[in-house]
Amino acid sequence: MAKVMSAASARGHAAVHTLFAAGGPLLVEVRFPGAIYSSDWYLLDNEHEFDEQIERLDAGAVLHVNRVWDLTNRAGAVCLRR
Repeated sequence: MAKVMSAASARGHAAVHTLFAAGGPLLVEVRFPGAIYSSDWYLLDNEHEFDEQIERLDAGAVLHVNRVWDLTNRAGAVCLRR
């Protein structure tokens, strides 16, 4: 499991940039701790779409970000808290 970073931090942005730079779209699972409904899923093609999606999320949401072409690499995932 990836270590949780702040989505607003420079380190969090750098981690997401690295995934986009590696190629392909990103699959983002948004979890809402303590909520009774299931996760939301987003397929994002670029950093601009990612930034727009972050702006729409409630505080406390947890994002699990993976490259679509590398979903089997759990160590390469980025975990962010909004």
